[in-house]
Amino acid sequence: MKYSWFNHDNCTTAEADELQQRYRARGVQIVRELNPDHVTWTISARLPESEKPPRVQRCWQNRMWG
Repeated sequence: MKYSWFNHDNCTTAEADELQQRYRARGVQIVRELNPDHVTWTISARLPESEKPPRVQRCWQNRMWG
């Protein structure tokens, strides 16, 4: 399975703590970095990529359109 990094930019300390806690509970590898403004954080999580493209939601397709 292929993995790639997903970034949550400009998180407050409370948001970063919550993201970090949720990802750790799922066993996901994370990196927490302080941004250059010394106020916000960037959380990077290494998540698996799907082999298939995401499905189109059927609720947004009208039957008359085909």
